[in-house]
Amino acid sequence: MRVLIAVAGLLAALASGAQVSEAEAQTFPSSTIKFVVGFPPGGAADILARGVAGKMSESLHQSVIVENRAGVAGTVGAAVIAHAAPDGYTIGMGTLSSLALNPFMSKSPLYDPRKDFAAIAMLTDLPILMATPASLRVKSFSDLVDYARKAGGKFNFSSNGVGSSGHILGEMMKRKFGFQASHVPYGGDVPILNALMGDQIQLGLLAIPAAAEFIKAGSVNAPAISGRARSPIIPDVPTVVELGYPDLVSTTWFSVVAPAGTPKDILTLYNREVNKALATPEVKLIFKGAGLEPSIMEQPAFEAFVAAEQEKWAAEIKTLDLRVD
Repeated sequence: MRVLIAVAGLLAALASGAQVSEAEAQTFPSSTIKFVVGFPPGGAADILARGVAGKMSESLHQSVIVENRAGVAGTVGAAVIAHAAPDGYTIGMGTLSSLALNPFMSKSPLYDPRKDFAAIAMLTDLPILMATPASLRVKSFSDLVDYARKAGGKFNFSSNGVGSSGHILGEMMKRKFGFQASHVPYGGDVPILNALMGDQIQLGLLAIPAAAEFIKAGSVNAPAISGRARSPIIPDVPTVVELGYPDLVSTTWFSVVAPAGTPKDILTLYNREVNKALATPEVKLIFKGAGLEPSIMEQPAFEAFVAAEQEKWAAEIKTLDLRVD
């Protein structure tokens, strides 16, 4: 059954510039919805988006089609969303990188992350794992800091790329603990794990699910994760908050956003539909398969979360003087 949207809300949307036809004013959605994902097919972001989009299609009785527009850590896809018509028929994936990191590191960003998007819903929130080679015998966080300080600059850390959340966390650690290190960017978590096990790097900053089995097998060590709560996948690994460093909290998050100016009633509708999808056994299973847990937030709370993340990371990037172009 198609969901009715209040006429008053749509009239307000018209006043704000959104283009809504008379037919759409009676019922929404009345045509296919595009869900833009700024990452390639088959990756974690794509898998999560397709799981949620499938359930939304069933609930709304309207097709929600995933469109992959990969490039520049999700910013190409985010630009497609930012510049789409704010009529409710284009939504898509928003991430830490695309909404709170990369635009603040670019001299010529493809969009304004603060003005060009409307927040819809959170999907999941994932801390960063700090991993070290098993051969290094660096098992605790204090061991890691001591080793890095004594290495005299002969210390390499890796992330998924320049400007990634892992890169920024590594730079924050260098500044906080006063050690020298070189950033060696890789194109994904698998190359980072290979470099760790090949003793080519001393610290890998990567996603927990990718490394969980290697940690359990003893192939790599895990001194800490950059979250507020322990991960159910590796419950023995402490958080930076437990260790007394709440300023090192850094989580990679995935979310759903729309173009700025999308009617408020439609944002509320989509928030309800996304949260409903996240609560289904099928979608929970998809997330579990990726080593993730759904994070459900009401639309106003998620909007405030994004604003706080943007403020935090814009300031951090300015302090670190990081640039990607």
